[in-house]
Amino acid sequence: MQGTAPIAVRNGTIVTADRLIPGGVVLLDNGLIVNYGEEGKLEVPGDAEIIDAGGAFITPGFVDIHCHGGGGFWSWEHPYEFAIAHLKHGTTTILPTFTYNESRHQVMEGLQTIIQTMASELPFVEVIVGIHMEGPYINRKYGAVTSPIRPVDPEEYNEILDLAGDKIKVWTLAPELDGQEAFIAEASRYNISFSVGHSEATAEQIFRFVPFGLRIGCHCTNASGTTPSTSRYGGTREVGVDEAVLVHDDIFAEVIPDSEGIHVRPLMLKLIHKTKGTDRVIIITDGMPSSGVNTGDPSDVNWNHLGQLAGSKLTMDKAVRNMMRHASVGWVDAFRMASLNPAKVIHQDHRIGSIEKGKLAHLIIVDEEVNVKQVILSGRLFQEPIIETDS
Repeated sequence: MQGTAPIAVRNGTIVTADRLIPGGVVLLDNGLIVNYGEEGKLEVPGDAEIIDAGGAFITPGFVDIHCHGGGGFWSWEHPYEFAIAHLKHGTTTILPTFTYNESRHQVMEGLQTIIQTMASELPFVEVIVGIHMEGPYINRKYGAVTSPIRPVDPEEYNEILDLAGDKIKVWTLAPELDGQEAFIAEASRYNISFSVGHSEATAEQIFRFVPFGLRIGCHCTNASGTTPSTSRYGGTREVGVDEAVLVHDDIFAEVIPDSEGIHVRPLMLKLIHKTKGTDRVIIITDGMPSSGVNTGDPSDVNWNHLGQLAGSKLTMDKAVRNMMRHASVGWVDAFRMASLNPAKVIHQDHRIGSIEKGKLAHLIIVDEEVNVKQVILSGRLFQEPIIETDS
């Protein structure tokens, strides 16, 4: 497909960043979007290959910036298999995400595996655009499994930055920990977007890092505290991480919309969306290896061996469906939060995240329930590759 005949994706409702276009057509050539609009108002090349959307929705592919696993695999152990598992569900851009439970050796080994995979010529490997380091420099009071959480270590973070600095797109940290000022000053040289998470930082501690690139509130209403704790005044709540994220106009709020409203209660999703606005909310999966695996269990929620909440089984199609239902948002808003906003926060919105001329042809065709019918990556219709693994 890519580099051969142009492609016309037609007979669907286009979801752009600001409106719906019924009866739309999107023209693709050489892996890029070259035009889009109402069918009949655009000239479709006579030699164009036609992909019929069948009256469904033509949307940008999902961008998941916070996902630990999928298809039965951890993202840093088998990044390709993990990425393909999510690509099947419409995620055309993904960041393999560490869980803060890995040792220093496991982190370095995992980083090397991801980087080698990104540099390979495996089919559709461009779905992986970078790495999310969730930890290890987080507050041990707010981790589902706390034993590997460790103090900020210049020797360790410099080793990580030397190996993968320009590949790391997001780094989640607890601003209140000793040594974070020196760390974020060094890491900010790599244009990393920092995320406050697993933390009880004060608003002041969070806001002081915004000029250095702190742009994200990690999975809001999960693993966050208030300071001081307990409250100074009985029966009242102190300002915490989530409130600070909601207040600051330059910080995006991540949300995990599972179907049961466990990670974020449905009314809380509405509050976050109402407070931050569509342009500052990012839908994520926080997916684990069970994501995209049909286990027969309808729950979206993942629990660890201690019975603690530990990520989800979500894929982005499910997460968007749940967000639309729980927060009463429409198609345009849902796809800004699932595609364009995460692309912006990792500085990739010039290439991906919306249906616009000149952007990569990362498209999906979904029905009215956000069930994925077809996936197009860089102008190529996705067909699941045969994957051989040692595990």
